Order: sequence, then structure tokens, then C-alpha cells
Amino acid sequence: MVQSHPAEVVVPPAVHRHRLPAPPPGQQPPEDAAILLFALLAAARPDAPAALLDSSDHARTAAPARSRRSILAFSCGEHALEVRHRDGVTVEHRPGSALAPWRRHDGGFFRWLRQAWPHTGAATHPEDLAEDHPDDPPEPFQLGWVGWLGYELRREVGSPDLQQQAPRAARPAADDAHLFRATHAVVLDHAAGQVEVQSLGEDPAWLREAALAWDEVLAAGPDSPASQPTAPEAEPPQIQELRVRDGREDYLAMIARAQREIYEGNTYEVCLTTAVTARAPADQLDALSLFWRLRAANRAPFTQLLRLCGAGGAGGAGAVDVLSTSPERYLSIDVAGTVRSEPIKGTRARSADPQADERLRQELAAHPKDRAENVMITDLVRNDLSIHAVPGTLRTERLCAVESYPTVHQMVSTVSARISPEVPRADVVAAAFPPGSMTGAPKISTMDILQRLETGPRGPYSGVAGYFSTTGAADLSVLIRTLVIAPGRPEEDEALLHLGLGGAIVADSDPADEWDEVVTKSAGVLGALGVEFPSR
Repeated sequence: MVQSHPAEVVVPPAVHRHRLPAPPPGQQPPEDAAILLFALLAAARPDAPAALLDSSDHARTAAPARSRRSILAFSCGEHALEVRHRDGVTVEHRPGSALAPWRRHDGGFFRWLRQAWPHTGAATHPEDLAEDHPDDPPEPFQLGWVGWLGYELRREVGSPDLQQQAPRAARPAADDAHLFRATHAVVLDHAAGQVEVQSLGEDPAWLREAALAWDEVLAAGPDSPASQPTAPEAEPPQIQELRVRDGREDYLAMIARAQREIYEGNTYEVCLTTAVTARAPADQLDALSLFWRLRAANRAPFTQLLRLCGAGGAGGAGAVDVLSTSPERYLSIDVAGTVRSEPIKGTRARSADPQADERLRQELAAHPKDRAENVMITDLVRNDLSIHAVPGTLRTERLCAVESYPTVHQMVSTVSARISPEVPRADVVAAAFPPGSMTGAPKISTMDILQRLETGPRGPYSGVAGYFSTTGAADLSVLIRTLVIAPGRPEEDEALLHLGLGGAIVADSDPADEWDEVVTKSAGVLGALGVEFPSR
């Protein structure tokens, strides 16, 4: 059991930023520069929490502003700190602290976040945050906190458990949230062609290591050592006990019950979920190689690999890998205090035939049921953002736009607002949690219905992941298209795999079509694992 200790006051130094020289003319970074660089830097610190927040579609997207940057973040050295939250208790672990390596905080995760990320609404002079580059506006990301917030944090925002919690071993991850303090980072600005190295305080050794690794990436060819740790040709792991938590008939029965709740007036949209689970030999599960295959097949703005280590380093208690290729932004907050959300509702599988593919795109754009789903969630997001918005600043920037990704077309809307100056930004994040596109509406009553309908906890899936920067900026994606890898039985040296899946149920949903959508959404992740959707 973790005991409370006297607080050890450790004030991290200021963020040090150094921009690497631009490559020579004609020598452009490879499209996959971020993951190649991450492979080199992560291999040198295998026991450190790490994250690759990679806009893997940056060279192909029709919306380049959203996919402008990729971020590599690590937690190591004397200021390393890992934070885990479960069942109402937040625990900080400082591996380099002799006085108090563990520190307990009671009172909820969002209360801890308000203290650890103490930024308030609109910045009056955001340029003052850029001390190292006084002539440039601050980068959105300058170290800070990186990690994931799981769906079960809904308990803190008005949806307490209505039934006995699942045994810890049955949950997709041991924790309800897991983050680390980013002490070192590399930020790739794909649009500007710039690479910035960051650290807490000056760290010449880190700067030298990052610069040498970047030179290796620039010189990478098909036989370069930089490409070997993540070769997409690597064999997928031997998947065992692949099963869907709710078979087709069970899921159709859950849909019928959700529609009864709608007919009775208790809700008007229910985002119902299930999961595909499996086991695999731990020594065959190289998360980076698996992530390479996943992102190569499903490039998206929020392609993320989160390596959260737990106690004892990689593979220790609570160690979890989260691999996500999400197209959906939960929430971004820029340095000046503008908050933006981009909910997704409405999906069609892509076709290899261009004409058929265009017909599918147009069908999605015009379909009344999909538009109704999207409008309902957009209205819910407007309500969430309005809670802390400056009056008159709430805007629906686009409604029911269709975006295309490698395996699916999706319907997306965008809502923005300006944060009131006195409001803690952590409160803005909490007010919109969990993502409305993963609950349905009205949010609180629908989450209560979901607790009665769903047959297992969601874990990280349908929560959010990303960063909370020292600048006050944040960018968080919705954890969909997400594979969670957690330790299994230690005596078997196995890993547990969890892929959450689901869709929005409304009054005129066709149950058979909803089941087909679940299967469609699984294709990208299961394809990277080399398996097909299980019959049961």
C-alpha cells in the first residue's frame, strides 16, 4: 500500500529549447521521421515512460494545420515523475527521490490536475511565455504532462458507479488515469520543417543525443539502422483466445434495450460499446513494431504510442502500452485561451473502387440518421464548452463535414469558444469529460443507462490522451481505434489485449447495420494484429 509522506518540494527548472539546424537543401526528412527518431531515442531509455504523439497523416491530409506537429516525450533524470490514479486516489512516483518516492493525493484526479497544471483561461500576453525565443510565439507544447485519462473518470463528473465494480484483473488497465511529467522532448514541425529539442533545464548530453539521432534519421534509407526497430514487415504476434465480449445476438439485444430507453424518453442517443480481447506471448509483443504496422495502415492526426511504465520500470506493476490511431480531437486549448472540440459521429467503410467510394462518401454526407447523430453530439459539446466560455464566443465552425481516412469516411463537426480568464483550464477539461461522442446525450443520464447495458469497463478506451503543456496549451484526442496492452498472468509471461468498439444508437438505428459498423471499425487494428473479427 502506498503511504502518504511529507511533501518533498521540488521545483522543476525552466524549459530549455534549442532548434536544430535545417537539413541541407534537397535533403528532406522522411515521411515517417517521427517514429524513426522515437525508435532511436526510446531504445536508449527502455525503462522510462515515453510517448510518441505523431500526426502520421501530415504528408497526406487535407487538413494540414491539425496535423502540423509530432511530439516525442520522455520522463527521465532527477525530475522524472509518473502519476497514476485509481478509485479516487492519485499517486505520484518520483524514481529519483530518496526522501519521498511516493506521494498520495486524495480528492479526485481533476483536483490533482488543477494543482499540477495551474493555468487559467485566456492569456493576456502569450508571448511572455516564450522566454527562450522572445521573438517567436510560444510553441503549443513545451514539456508538461503526457498520458491518458480513462473513461471511468466519469465518476468524478456526475456518473457514480451504479453496480459493483469489475474485479481489477478484469479491467483493461489497472488505473483510471496514467500520466508522466515530460522532462525531455523533441517537437517536429512538419509544416515549417523545424525540429526543436526541449529539456527541463540545460542538458547538453540530451541535445547532443537528439541531434545525432536526427542526423541518422535524415540519412535513413531502406537499409538504415534507424528503420530496423520498427520494420513494418515484422511478423505479428501469435494471438490467442481472441473473442468479442458481446456476440452479435447479445449486442443486438443491448441495442433493443437502448432503443427502449429512447422511446421512454430517458435519452435520445446512446453510444453503446463492446470490446474484442485476446492474449499473446509477452515476448512476441513489441509495441513499437506493432504500432508501426497500425499507423502505416491507419494514418491519422492523433496517432499515439504511450508507454506508461508503472512501478519498477517497463513491464512493472501497472505497465500499460496504449496504441491509438484516432482521427478525433476531444479538446485543444491554445496558449491564448481558445478551446476547440471536433466530435465525430457517422462512419462508412472505404471502397477500393473510386466511384463506389465516392458514393459511400456522399451517402454519409446526406444520410439523415448520421446527420442526426452528429448534430445531437455537436449540441452536447456546445453545452460542455459553454460552461466556461466568454459569452458570445461559442461558435460552431463546421457542421457534419465528411473527412476520409484509409479505412473509413467519418462525419466531423467543430465547436470552439474562448475560455473565461478566471477559470482554471483543468476545469474546462473536466467539464467536457468524458467525450460526448462516446456517451450520447443527455450525457449524465445516458452514462447511467450505459452502466446498466454494457457488460464490462471501458478502461482507457473512449477516454482521452495527449498533453497538458507548461504553456497552458493542451491537445487531447478521443481514444478510439485504440489497442491497450497490459500485463497478463506473470507466470505465463503473457500480455492482455483490449480493443474497444461501438457506435451511437438513436431511435431509427438499424441494429444489423450497427453491428456491421462495429465490425468495420475493428478492421484497422485487427488487421495490424494479423487477425479477423471473431465470430464470438
